Amino acid sequence: MMIASQSPEMSTIPHLPIFVEDNSIENGSRIILKLIRPDWNLEKIRFKLFTDGITNKLVGLFDDSRPEDNGVLVRVYGKNTEQIIDRKAEFENFKLLYRAGLAPDLYATFDNGMVYKYIKGETLTTSTVRDPSVYRLVAKTMARFHRLSTNCISAEDGTIKSQLWSKMEQFINLIPKRFSSPAKDLLFRKTFPQGIENLRADIGILKTLLDNIGSPVVFCHNDLLLSNILLQRDNAANGHPVSITFIDYEYGMVNNQAFDIANHFIEFAGVQEPDFSLYPDVDLQMDWLKSYLEEYTGESLDQNDQRVAVLKHQVDMFTMASHLLWLFWSLVQAELSVINFDYLKYAEMRLEQYKKAKNLHIK
Repeated sequence: MMIASQSPEMSTIPHLPIFVEDNSIENGSRIILKLIRPDWNLEKIRFKLFTDGITNKLVGLFDDSRPEDNGVLVRVYGKNTEQIIDRKAEFENFKLLYRAGLAPDLYATFDNGMVYKYIKGETLTTSTVRDPSVYRLVAKTMARFHRLSTNCISAEDGTIKSQLWSKMEQFINLIPKRFSSPAKDLLFRKTFPQGIENLRADIGILKTLLDNIGSPVVFCHNDLLLSNILLQRDNAANGHPVSITFIDYEYGMVNNQAFDIANHFIEFAGVQEPDFSLYPDVDLQMDWLKSYLEEYTGESLDQNDQRVAVLKHQVDMFTMASHLLWLFWSLVQAELSVINFDYLKYAEMRLEQYKKAKNLHIK
């Protein structure tokens, strides 16, 4: 089997016929490493299991005798996630972003995951994401995502069509009529006494409303929670922020520009124990949006530029869509996932936030 070089062309990325078991990630990673880095001494490899995500698991492999090589990351897809994530589309997203200089080198795929270059950096926290020198970099990086060409994905009339609503329908159709766990089923029926049919009906209402507020359809990341954003600092004593890298492109698709921004603003709350009161205040939002639009348009903007206010209104409106999408996702994951995370509790929190946003923005 031909293995990709250190800086691979995407057309040569090998697929390894290996399935890594959840309870044997380190051993599975060793097998993969032996294939993609045959010159590494497996006896001297350092492993680091990163904080478990709520969709996938991630392990880093490092050879400290090779300081010129940052190391590799092995990402193991969460069990049953193929039902909610199009892995072929994720690979295409990776290629698109790699060619644009927005994604790391991809070394290989395997039956339930992928292996790519480790990028040094720190994941954002609920504190660092509020630092102006950090969030302005995030805004500009998102703008570069949104400027990528998506001409290859079009509707029949030649226009680019958002995939948000079809993704919502996909998730809602995967929510079980009855959860296999009696305890979960009881909790679901307590939280959603009328089921989800009223929320399903809201999809059409939201689509009609949001399709008509003028938010451009662009290539979006769609999942910019804090752990999917890496910050690189310079070597100075104060460690000044110099660049931002987005990782994990499994939910990437064409979508409304304002959704991606609204979704990220909501993620200021964190995930494990979200505090939605941390949603950025108006001053932070306006400064963030100004930085974003300057990169997106290539123009220098005044803080009072009307385009900033228009974008803020669009972002405000799309908070409803973000809460609804991840609410449905959480209910699917509550049935399918084996990761230790309280998806039903998270769904309940997103339901509460959705109702608040709906009461605020739909009169």
